[in-house]
Amino acid sequence: MKFSYLFKGVVASVFGAAMLLTGGTAQADYPCKEATFIVPYSPGGGSDQMARRLVPGLEEALGVGVNIVYKTGGGGAVGFSELHRSAPDGCTFSNTVVPNVIISSKGEGVGYKPGDFAYIGMTESSAGTLMVPKDSKYKTIEDFIAAANENPGMLTVAGTGGSGLSRWNQLESVLGIETTYVPVGGGVGKMIPMLAGSHVDGAATGANHATKHKGIVDAILVAGPNEVPTLPGVPNEPDWNYVITWGLMAPPGTPSDIVETLNAALRSAASDPAVQDALTKGGYVTHDMTVAEVNAFMDAEIAKYAD
Repeated sequence: MKFSYLFKGVVASVFGAAMLLTGGTAQADYPCKEATFIVPYSPGGGSDQMARRLVPGLEEALGVGVNIVYKTGGGGAVGFSELHRSAPDGCTFSNTVVPNVIISSKGEGVGYKPGDFAYIGMTESSAGTLMVPKDSKYKTIEDFIAAANENPGMLTVAGTGGSGLSRWNQLESVLGIETTYVPVGGGVGKMIPMLAGSHVDGAATGANHATKHKGIVDAILVAGPNEVPTLPGVPNEPDWNYVITWGLMAPPGTPSDIVETLNAALRSAASDPAVQDALTKGGYVTHDMTVAEVNAFMDAEIAKYAD
């Protein structure tokens, strides 16, 4: 077990403005009279926040209204399955959340594989974070480890459904502790009230949530080697490989020209200075990807989580 309390480096990616297409071009090529944006997690979570940030820019770029629809449950599987069944006409798309879309596909009867979807682009990521209620007696990671060792299996840690279990198990192994994992269906939007009421001892989710809810939680450990600027002084665990990445995807079989149109609209929406500012202040790392780049990224992620 090793902690790094300071990492000097830049944890942001720069958008290539020259590669962006205009909203007018996207509008001219978009075949739909309106669009549906499926959010596979509850209101208030990272996917919902992403959708609300992007919808105004997507509407401007595509020239149509974009309606958010929530399809929650199964660690994202309900929403991902809904997208998988949707017509491949570009009129319906959803958040993609990595690695959730990969891990959830291993569930019994979900009916999709992560390689099935038409990936549009990735816009942001956030390091995994262990957080505790604001009034917790565990003020540091050392406090948490000591309590877990004194009472094996007694501390409770919430995570996003089954997809969060493997990521929490990895940290348990690194720290040499045993706790009880509490799967929360519907996403972090339902997890935060549990922390606010001290119904669990901790939760493992993105640094973006620890940043947004500083009045409710305290972050005590961040995954990976990089310090999160919005969580200064919180130690890192380099051997905890937990990063959440968000983007958009379309149903299987969506024509490549429509995917390119959606990619241009997404990149235009995500490049808005207000969106970039919100991401930077929200504890995220920003990303800008072409369709080829997002496909390469997903191929690598799918291989990483292969059985």
